[in-house]
Amino acid sequence: MDIAVLGANGWLGGKVTKALNAKAITQKMLSEKEISEFLERENPEVLINCAGKTGRPNVDWCELNKLETFEANSLLPLNLARACEKAGARLVHFGSGCIFEGNNGGKGFSEEDKPNFFGSFYSRGKILGDELLSDFKNVLTLRLRMPVDSEPGPRNLITKLSGYKQIINEKNSITIIEDLLTALKALVEKNEKGIFNVVNSPATSHEEIISLYRKIVNPAFSCEFISLERLEKMTLAKRSNCILSTEKLENAGIKLRNTQEALADCLQRYKQFESQSRKP
Repeated sequence: MDIAVLGANGWLGGKVTKALNAKAITQKMLSEKEISEFLERENPEVLINCAGKTGRPNVDWCELNKLETFEANSLLPLNLARACEKAGARLVHFGSGCIFEGNNGGKGFSEEDKPNFFGSFYSRGKILGDELLSDFKNVLTLRLRMPVDSEPGPRNLITKLSGYKQIINEKNSITIIEDLLTALKALVEKNEKGIFNVVNSPATSHEEIISLYRKIVNPAFSCEFISLERLEKMTLAKRSNCILSTEKLENAGIKLRNTQEALADCLQRYKQFESQSRKP
């Protein structure tokens, strides 16, 4: 299968490109015309969009860079879907679970539930992106939450949490990147369309993650757990805390590893990466 990855020079894009042995596209494209010309020239069966904006170092960036955020998270997906539809190609897009708040009465939010979190420009842009793609029959959207990886990096939830001195302790769904890549391969091979929540279950808390981090990586790590209300006084944008349902993904025959099992495995390898990086 001929697969191309847009945004292959980014954190997630690089991992997707390697895992799927895909063609790396690092050039920036925004207009439908540019994308159509690329598709005509390269003719991929599947185009995977990893060119979204999540903000550096966090979503507060999006509050100060609204045009760039809108273009990357709302306009670009629409233009990609249009161009792919005309070219007869499939589009794979990465959405976000940061459009929900809460646990939906304990059952988690499904792919059919309406967004209920509008507290950040990032979230509103992702909501619009999902809406714009909803009418296309050639689009597969994978919805992620708080990505966790075995390799240290600024996008990795483990690296983020271990760099904070004050942390909130809310229950959230998280996505282990290794499991995401496995699910992505399977969904593409199955020619699935529509939205799929791709998170490990059950949901976990930051305190549980930190407890494992101390046990496996750094016993000396210390932090203060604070309330969500206190955090919101420190940030420009509100933060989503939510739990997503994995029922649709499991009904498609794809079940990710148990969260605690996957986290422990991830942290063991994370420790190895950190140890190697300290070697002279």
